Amino acid sequence: MADKAPAAVEVVAVSKRFGSGADAVVALDEVSLALRPNEFFTLLGPSGCGKTTLLRLIAGFEQPSAGQILIDGEPVAGLPPYRRPVNTVFQSYALFPHMTVAQNVAFGLEMRRRPAAEIAATVAEMLALVRLGGLEARRPAQLSGGQQQRVALARALANHPKVLLLDEPLSALDLKLRKEMQAELKRIQHATGLTFVFVTHDQGEALTMSDRIAVMSGGRVLQVGTPEDIYERPTHRFVADFIGDTNLLEAECIAHDASGSRCRVADGIEIATAQSAAVGTRVTLAIRPERVELARAAPTGWPARVESVTYFGTDTTVQMMLGGAVTFQARVQNRNGAVHAFAPGDTVRVSAPPDAVRIVAD
Repeated sequence: MADKAPAAVEVVAVSKRFGSGADAVVALDEVSLALRPNEFFTLLGPSGCGKTTLLRLIAGFEQPSAGQILIDGEPVAGLPPYRRPVNTVFQSYALFPHMTVAQNVAFGLEMRRRPAAEIAATVAEMLALVRLGGLEARRPAQLSGGQQQRVALARALANHPKVLLLDEPLSALDLKLRKEMQAELKRIQHATGLTFVFVTHDQGEALTMSDRIAVMSGGRVLQVGTPEDIYERPTHRFVADFIGDTNLLEAECIAHDASGSRCRVADGIEIATAQSAAVGTRVTLAIRPERVELARAAPTGWPARVESVTYFGTDTTVQMMLGGAVTFQARVQNRNGAVHAFAPGDTVRVSAPPDAVRIVAD
């Protein structure tokens, strides 16, 4: 049997502290990850969670306080950035303003003293890859933000790294251009077959672009999974709350069997979940608003009173008071006049299938 291919990037119990003694700041706390070859892997979390610090450790701009980092199976401790098989695309693009597009892309190859014919061929190949052919003679100031970002990508790819690191590269773009570049980045990643490590705080970017996502908070990785895993099956309260909208309900498990558990929230409302918890356990339930069903009159469901109705075009958000004590929301698709179905003051019945109710850790 052939040996298993090494991880493209392996992070083993890595910690990073800035400062010393009582003033030390722990930016990363024993983080372990294994990134697969040829995958689009995203580090997602709010500012200060440690995602950019981890990227800088992989790049070699910082060294870990503890733990080990391996790239393609080889330890990289102490290696400077230019000796690692990685390249980084920064938020600021960092293009040389006095150079043309072609000269910017060729810069790294020239520093490595590659033959002129090889440089010319690689520059042409990279500009074709990022769809900038014909703009070789322009300078960065003559390009749009999206075009500048593509030049930065082409320059980073020209040295044929094994891993491409992207530090919030789309945050400076406007919404429409950012969405276009999301599709372009995914296309380029597929075309090159490289491992992309993408840092962002934008949940939408992470969900639409990634093969897998690591959600980070407080210097720790809370959950790693596919976009569907992270959104549909969060394991932590922070993950459920940070990724999209969710209803978080404090409850007590009062019964369980082979099909799952039944939990009681305020005012005696009982909610079934497909997950299991011991009787008497205090739990937090997470329910996505779009999985909630509303009806004016139904034989089953939880009683609620509509507090507000907000129209968002494709859907309408209905804010309610569940059982008179718990704030709750549902998202209703605007089909067949559904936008007019509910109004403040209405009494409704609320329900959600057991597989839509997740028990999450605090």
